[in-house]
Amino acid sequence: MKKNKFLTKCFFFYVIILFNNIYAQNKLFKYDLEYKSNQKKDSIILKKMVLDIKDVSISIFRTEQQKISDSLIAFTGLGSERDMTFESQFYVKKDMSKDEILKSIETIFREIFFIKIDEKFDWEILPEKNKIVNFNVQKAKINYGGRSWTAWFTTEIPIQDGPYVFKGLPGLIVKISDDKGNYNFNLTEIKNGNDKVYYRNKGLDLTWDQYKKLLENYYTDPFARIKSMGIPVKKDDGHGGMVSVDMKQESDGLRKMIRENNNPIELNHKIDYK
Repeated sequence: MKKNKFLTKCFFFYVIILFNNIYAQNKLFKYDLEYKSNQKKDSIILKKMVLDIKDVSISIFRTEQQKISDSLIAFTGLGSERDMTFESQFYVKKDMSKDEILKSIETIFREIFFIKIDEKFDWEILPEKNKIVNFNVQKAKINYGGRSWTAWFTTEIPIQDGPYVFKGLPGLIVKISDDKGNYNFNLTEIKNGNDKVYYRNKGLDLTWDQYKKLLENYYTDPFARIKSMGIPVKKDDGHGGMVSVDMKQESDGLRKMIRENNNPIELNHKIDYK
C-alpha cells in the first residue's frame, strides 16, 4: 500500500481555524480510498471519495464523479458514471438524527437501491495516540462486514463521522484500514461545502438476501433486460463506424471481470461466483 497522501501542515492549521465555526455551514471532506479488488493480487485501485456533511445530521459518502452526477441529475435529469459491477460501489448515506446508515447501489439502468446497515458499531477505543500531519489522533478498533478495522480519529474536528459506513467515534476518522491491507481510507483535504448538497434520496429498499439475489441474477445474464427489449446494440469499431455487439461475448467478458474482482468490502456478504 503506497504512502498516505496528506496536505501540508500549513493547510491543516488553516483547517483547524475553520472548525471554530464548524456548525455555520456544510463541510466537505476528501478521502483517498485504496483497495484491492482481487485480494490474491498486489494491484491497488485508487478512488477519490468525498464525504459531504449537510446540516450537521446528514452525510453522504461517494466518489467525486458520483457527486458531480448527483448534481447533474438534480438539474437536468441526466447523470454520469455507472459502475458495471456492484462490488465496486461505495455510496453511503447517514442520517444521524435517525441513527440510520444506508448503502446505495445503482444498476446500469439507473435503478437505485438502498440497503440498511444494521450492524452495531461497538468501537474499542485504545489508549495509543499519534499525530497525523498536525492532527492529534487516537486509535480505535472495530469489526465490520467480516473484517477487522483499525481507525485513527481526532477530537480536534468535533464530527462523529468518517468514510463509508464508519461513524460514532468522538471525532472525525482521519484514517481507517482493515487488517489484511485490502481497504484503506485516508483523509486528504477539508473544505467548506456548498449550500446545496444533492444526493440520492429515492430508491427501493433491499435486504441483504434480496441484494444477493440481484447480484446472482446479474451475473447469470448481465444484459438480460437489453436482450428482452429486442433493441440492436452497436458499439464504435475504432474507425468511426459502428458494429453489432456480440452479446454472448460481452456477457462472458463481464462475468469474468466480476469473478476476478470479487473482494467486496462487506466480506461477510461475498458471493462465490462460478
